[in-house]
Amino acid sequence: MSLIDDIYQAGVVGAGGAGFPTHVKYNCQAEYLIINGAECEPLLMTDKYLMRNFTEEILDAVHIVAENIKAEKIVFALKKKYKDEIACLQEISKKKNYNIEFFLMESFYPAGDEQIMVYEITGRTVPEGGIPIDVGAVVTNVGTLKNTYFALEKKPVTDKYVSVLGEVNNPSIIKVPIGTPVKKCIEIVGGNRIEEYSVILGGPMMGKNYGQKEVEEVAITKRDGAVIVVPKDHFIIKRNKQSIEHIKNQAK
Repeated sequence: MSLIDDIYQAGVVGAGGAGFPTHVKYNCQAEYLIINGAECEPLLMTDKYLMRNFTEEILDAVHIVAENIKAEKIVFALKKKYKDEIACLQEISKKKNYNIEFFLMESFYPAGDEQIMVYEITGRTVPEGGIPIDVGAVVTNVGTLKNTYFALEKKPVTDKYVSVLGEVNNPSIIKVPIGTPVKKCIEIVGGNRIEEYSVILGGPMMGKNYGQKEVEEVAITKRDGAVIVVPKDHFIIKRNKQSIEHIKNQAK
């Protein structure tokens, strides 16, 4: 089977949060292949873990995808402060003679936003309502590339690496099957260390908030990279409960 067929059969979707079908994204030709290792949300560490522990698999997948989309330029974007990850990636890239440029970014939000990343690397602006391929670029996440590598070995996406952070007893990155209850993820890292809490699924800026009762019905999907436990009256929780009108009034 072709790369596209293998990815489709393995059920690979964007692992960075959007969940866009990867077999659709890679079924094109593009001048640029941009790898997003910036992990724009604060606190999250999952992509850093993957870049350190699946370095060769990620870079092999980069090489294969670049050939498939006929990319003329391959750019790996990550934060300048990721010293260990940069060293791992550059070492393997040099060893395998992969022609990959490393684009090092400052630590700001939203450094990993794909439209900002495309502009900074290519100088091209993705049109309003458009996507990177509209300006000749494919942007893909390191987790998606890891899954792409294993798809070529006929291994479907059945698990997820998740950062479990915040008010838990042993903040960790854990590997769990897709469909694992979020409550179970919290238990795996020693449980919550505050009695009343809310959960942010995803990052603190763009993640979805759940109350303590609601979260009992929520499970990990292919798109989820983090579980953050915070006090139920945390600023982020309060902010996300504000009405649009209230936010508009504050901005005046």
